[in-house]
Amino acid sequence: MHVLTMSINNITVCPHCNLDMELKTAPYEQNNVTLGEFEAYVCPNCGRVFYTDKGYEGINKFSMKKKN
Repeated sequence: MHVLTMSINNITVCPHCNLDMELKTAPYEQNNVTLGEFEAYVCPNCGRVFYTDKGYEGINKFSMKKKN
């Protein structure tokens, strides 16, 4: 699975495949450790993942809890 760590809003077409992406949850990995599943658009063809702003909020909250 390709993971692109960028936030997108209102983009529902994969810029690589030009296909409609699916809104679902996708795993987020940091330092080879999966932190959890967060909201993202996922391309059904190439598997690229684009996290939504809501997904990034969850990632940031989780990361802050782990640091404390």
